[in-house]
Amino acid sequence: MTNPTMPVYFVSHGGPNLLDDTEYPPTGSIGRGLRAIGDEIRALEPRGMVVVSGHWEAGPSSLQVSGTSEQPLIYDFYGFPASYYKQQFQHTVDPQLTSKVAELFKARNIPIETVARGLDHGAWVVLKKAGLANAPFPIIQLSLYKNDSMDMHVQLGETLKSLRNEGIVVVGSGMAVHNLRDLFGSRSTSVRPYVEPFDKQIEQAVLGPLSERKEGVLQLAKSKILRQAHPTLEHLMPLHVAVGAAGDQSKATKMLEAYQVSMSWSCYRFD
Repeated sequence: MTNPTMPVYFVSHGGPNLLDDTEYPPTGSIGRGLRAIGDEIRALEPRGMVVVSGHWEAGPSSLQVSGTSEQPLIYDFYGFPASYYKQQFQHTVDPQLTSKVAELFKARNIPIETVARGLDHGAWVVLKKAGLANAPFPIIQLSLYKNDSMDMHVQLGETLKSLRNEGIVVVGSGMAVHNLRDLFGSRSTSVRPYVEPFDKQIEQAVLGPLSERKEGVLQLAKSKILRQAHPTLEHLMPLHVAVGAAGDQSKATKMLEAYQVSMSWSCYRFD
């Protein structure tokens, strides 16, 4: 039986307070949009999921992958109420999928190390909000590079592309706009003036002609507002991974758009 080609997703993940149903109600645009993505993934009945997040960077030219054994979640956030550090996200892993991912990179002579590491909050929080706890498929995590090369991260995604034909969903988890300094450094709750313009630059690149999408996301490096939207780039790189995994034949759909002070929650599907 041939596996159907799985889509690729880019999701914006936020902090652990995303799980607060008062602050982010299930009926609100963010909660509703993320749950729709989770419901869609469940309906696909994938064989597994590989997720990259902005909270795991390995070396400048080397990668790490986890998923050979179940490990505790990583609570890599600070200053939140104690209840968030007790949250759980039930899921399974798959050593064979982890080995498959490692072999894909080794075949391209890219150094990759298999490590024992749990999911960080950039992965488990958004997947839990999406309703994917106890999903009937394994979830493993792959690192980013520890560099600002958009091209290398697109190539990272391109290396994962073949997994889609084996029933594996690839998810890039970051933020379309991510400026924590402006989020916490002011009492004003107004949306900062760079948020929507940069979000629209992403949208234009992602939803434009398929043959121009890769170059479009690479050109984000030249945006005059890049470092306002992303003072550091690790939360943008999962978008580039997703674009690489999607290739130039998968159309894109914007599944969520929401702005919050200095953040954009935009999410995309590529299928």
